[in-house]
Amino acid sequence: MSRKISFLGMLLGINQIMLFFSSIIPGNRLFFLGISSLPVALVIIEFGLKSGIMFYIASALLSFIIIFDKVYLIPYILFFGLYGVIKYLIEKDRNLVFEYTLKLISFNIILTIGYFIVRYLIFAKFNMNVVAFILAQVIFLVYDYAYGLFISYYYNKIQGKL
Repeated sequence: MSRKISFLGMLLGINQIMLFFSSIIPGNRLFFLGISSLPVALVIIEFGLKSGIMFYIASALLSFIIIFDKVYLIPYILFFGLYGVIKYLIEKDRNLVFEYTLKLISFNIILTIGYFIVRYLIFAKFNMNVVAFILAQVIFLVYDYAYGLFISYYYNKIQGKL
């Protein structure tokens, strides 16, 4: 039990540091948000889906205390923090085309929700044109691929050695 608590505490600390960096380093926001999403996958791998969801909730709540500018938490709360859970649920013995279809559908639903939150609740002047929409799809696919590489690397090289 103490191993689990210390592991979760270290991952939560890494997660919060990456979220903090994403809120203060303007040029690398997506990079740090992407890195901040990886601990959720590790928790799911080590302790299961329920623990992963609880970790995501804990990280979102703690980030409200630590991060000064709450606007930068929207991408983490809507997408990056949840993506480990979404990926786990989608990648269950399905064919690759169906998996990517479900991933793109979930990404676009979240993208649409995020767009409306930014546009109509925060009142930021933000327009999503066709080029930005297509670019978002490509970036998502690269992110998903890198996320999968990280999970494979963890399974093959790190798991069981910590």
